Amino acid sequence: MILKSDKQFNMFPSHVGLRKYILYYNIVFPSKDMFTENYMLMPNACGTLSLAFDGNTIIAELWGASLTPILLGAEPNSYHMLLLIQLSPYGLYQITHQSQTEFADKRLSLADIDNELFHSLHYVFASSKTVTDLVNACEKILYKRMEKPVVSDALLLATKAISDNHGQLQVKEIARQSCYSERQLNRLFRTQIGMNVKDFARLTRFNYVLKHIQKSPCFFAALSQQAGYFDQAHFDKDFKAISGVSPQDYLKTMSDFYYDGTEIYDTISSKED
Repeated sequence: MILKSDKQFNMFPSHVGLRKYILYYNIVFPSKDMFTENYMLMPNACGTLSLAFDGNTIIAELWGASLTPILLGAEPNSYHMLLLIQLSPYGLYQITHQSQTEFADKRLSLADIDNELFHSLHYVFASSKTVTDLVNACEKILYKRMEKPVVSDALLLATKAISDNHGQLQVKEIARQSCYSERQLNRLFRTQIGMNVKDFARLTRFNYVLKHIQKSPCFFAALSQQAGYFDQAHFDKDFKAISGVSPQDYLKTMSDFYYDGTEIYDTISSKED
């Protein structure tokens, strides 16, 4: 097992052939005071596979999409090593072939959900000698889950339209573009992502805002207009409803929150085929 690394955070993009379902790998070697008692995971439509070593046991979990903030606190400080496999919004459905409604807003034992995947990831987590070896071994395991696509084409089309418009689309328009009724589309989203279309679009717009705040803190009045809010008051209200804090408080305490870092592909070279 890898117990030391030159870097505390080691982020790797997934192979281009897997990127529709797997966004990146993050291998972390926490220090005793790396994470604060207020450390919070921001709501995110993406699922996560998590493996952690606490000195005695390897803990493997499946984290579903989240609609509300999750207080993680200083828990990661107790681990010697963490592997976080960040998935796309429908990546967990492609991997598990199970309804995401049952996973949303939950941390579940991976062994209880998918015993085969648990044993495969557990083995490479325990036996890999370097962070690169671990990522490559995980990619081989997960690639086998991608050979037969199960994600609906209509859902792929709808999520792309929402993403391209930064969440600023009405459900009626999304349904029209996907040639599905709103009811059918909501059923697809709940099954394959874990939330309805409106909530997914709302989180997409929220994470678009977070991305801009992370890159270059700016005037919130301008950002609220750019994100399609009626005015800054509506922007502030929606931001706090989703994150639990105002935009101003978030800006002051960004280190207490986890942002998914999907801009990794802007800064890290993609792997070749």
